[in-house]
Amino acid sequence: MGKTKIDSAYISALCGELAQAVSAGVTINDGLYMMIEDGREDPVINRLLEETNNGGGFADALKAVGGFPTYVEEMVEIGEQTGRLDSVLKGLSVYYARQNEISENIKNAVAFPVILLVILIVIVVVLLTQVLPIFNDVFRQLGVSMSAAATALMNIGSVIRTYAVFIAAAAAILAAIVFILYKLPATHGGIVAFFQGRKLRRKMSSSVFASAMSMTISSGMDIDDSLSMSKKLCGADTAARITACQNDMKEGMSFDKAIQRSGILDPAGARRLAVSFRTGKTDEAMRKIADEYAAQVNNAIDEKISRVEPALVIIMSLIVGFVLFSVMIPMLSVITAI
Repeated sequence: MGKTKIDSAYISALCGELAQAVSAGVTINDGLYMMIEDGREDPVINRLLEETNNGGGFADALKAVGGFPTYVEEMVEIGEQTGRLDSVLKGLSVYYARQNEISENIKNAVAFPVILLVILIVIVVVLLTQVLPIFNDVFRQLGVSMSAAATALMNIGSVIRTYAVFIAAAAAILAAIVFILYKLPATHGGIVAFFQGRKLRRKMSSSVFASAMSMTISSGMDIDDSLSMSKKLCGADTAARITACQNDMKEGMSFDKAIQRSGILDPAGARRLAVSFRTGKTDEAMRKIADEYAAQVNNAIDEKISRVEPALVIIMSLIVGFVLFSVMIPMLSVITAI
């Protein structure tokens, strides 16, 4: 089996099922075997079962199969060492389900405006290449000519028709390049970050941080180790803030004060954390903060869509209106002359 990257939805489902099995007292090996018994044809589960049958731990099996994020492998290893594998697997399932939901929302947010843009381009091309020449023929028969604007647009349409094959090929190549760049790990993050914007990206990183902290603390890790693990999942800006938080803690500052000073969480989240830290329920507070941030991220994505859609509709209406208006002026002059 190759080292193809395994997506978040699959990781969430796998960890969720195994968490239920382990919580019920079933071993990982038996849990994987039960999945196979259900008639599921899954090469990943088959490989994991082979590895665990050889006597290795689940973390070793994940590493041998490949494709799983390093974070998953390390968290499972910690769960096996601390005896809290069920909590770790449940936390991983929740974390990757949340990440998959956000990822899907971003894809939808990008896809819908692109579809609208394609429709807009098609409508404009049809108007320029098919509709305007018909009007031009009608006006010529009536002994009048179209307006200068309509004539210029029709000339553009003529160029499009003449070089349609080359234009279509160039558009296809451009679309393929954008698609490839989106899929490449080296450029995917940059394209997604461009769409997200700084504010949304910061909120997403804070959500990832809170979710990771909830999972690592509930698995038995101390605060500093949890911060180090969480740092691996966050963006560069949040990672730098986590480092600053750790430095403050080394100098004697409490965890809640260090978090508040670092700015990793917003003021409301920092205040909630401060209360929970004193009551010993930091992991629970982090989970609730992560849920709130994830909801805010999804709302922010919806807001972006709500701004883009009307803008494209307005642009489409203006272009179509301009084309029709440019041909209606000569038509009105003909009607008036009659």
